[in-house]
Amino acid sequence: MKRIMIIAGGEWQIPVIRKAKQLGLFVINTNLYPQSLGFNDADVGLVADVLDKEQNLAYAKKWNVDAVITDQSDIAVPTVAYVAEHMQLKGIGTAVANLFTNKSLMRSFCVKHDFPSPRFKLCNEFKDAIAFLNECNFPLVVKPPANQSSRGVLKVTNMHELEHAYTSAMHHSKDETVLIEEFIGGVELTIDGVQLNAGEHYSLATSTKTHYAHNEMIANQLWFSQEHPDIDFDALHDQHNQMVKLMGLPFGLTHAEYKYHAGKFHLVEIAARGGGTKISSDIVPLMSGIDSNELLIRMALGERIKEIHPEARKITSVLDFFEFSPGKVKTIHGIEQASALSGVISIGLNIVEGDIIEEVSDDRSRHGYIIAYAENTESLKSLLQKIHQTVQITYE
Repeated sequence: MKRIMIIAGGEWQIPVIRKAKQLGLFVINTNLYPQSLGFNDADVGLVADVLDKEQNLAYAKKWNVDAVITDQSDIAVPTVAYVAEHMQLKGIGTAVANLFTNKSLMRSFCVKHDFPSPRFKLCNEFKDAIAFLNECNFPLVVKPPANQSSRGVLKVTNMHELEHAYTSAMHHSKDETVLIEEFIGGVELTIDGVQLNAGEHYSLATSTKTHYAHNEMIANQLWFSQEHPDIDFDALHDQHNQMVKLMGLPFGLTHAEYKYHAGKFHLVEIAARGGGTKISSDIVPLMSGIDSNELLIRMALGERIKEIHPEARKITSVLDFFEFSPGKVKTIHGIEQASALSGVISIGLNIVEGDIIEEVSDDRSRHGYIIAYAENTESLKSLLQKIHQTVQITYE
């Protein structure tokens, strides 16, 4: 039996762990916490920080693994590449992993290859951020160059906000640098796809985003469809597929975010893993008929895949995030009833009775999610309304 190591073992890695088991593999899962959810489905659960390359490599050697992967975890991508290189397994290489996880490197790549991208500056000190104001006025976006879940990412409109945002971004930065860039307006879009190891990159699921009213850096809905009345999805896919090819990704899943502004698609960021909150595991197959997790596993094991045949399914799907009022939770009702509604794929809450609900501050602090689909947008909106009416919270 072949052995696969999956680095990161939270809720969003459970689907790829289960897929590996379904394919008959022995699964070794590593994650920081002894009670990690992924350990319940893996054959072996081992405690290791996903950022600890040497500890993960030591586990890989001990178990003599045949493949190493991650999904829906940006910070695990460089560790996976490092372990694969040292074990002489199929991987994307540390240089490519860095390009796909460091936003400053992404920005420089776009400038070099003439892809639309916001103006930016990598700052070592706050005075570098001040200097950037000579090139670009407010509003600005301040963020750590390499992190995930929108932690430390803030839009700023004045000097006081800039000082606060810089401190926050530095707190979340792994290398004591901060990326500052111009804020690009327009429609925000996401693309999830797959790069075949013997073929092309395929864009499989595309969404338009909306955001929380109190923080437009955090998405509260992603609407997936095959077309948009005002945006040429085919042109976006052509640009995106070309960019992935130039970035040199040998194989794997991709997740990217763009802003459509002034007739151009500006890259926000791109990752060498599938979209989180079950986008790659649930929404991509729903929209395209392609099991992206299975493709990732097969390619990591060395199988060459030349082409796939996605279906353009004529449905609309949504990743919707709950937003409850702040307060201490007394009771939660309606999850089972809402989950049983036709068109609902998955519902999950990040709160339990007794928790104190606070305002959403980053992706990880969102209160819960809904994945659902319908034949058209209006039907899906009606389904969402019914779900939100069914799931109810009372407060102490």
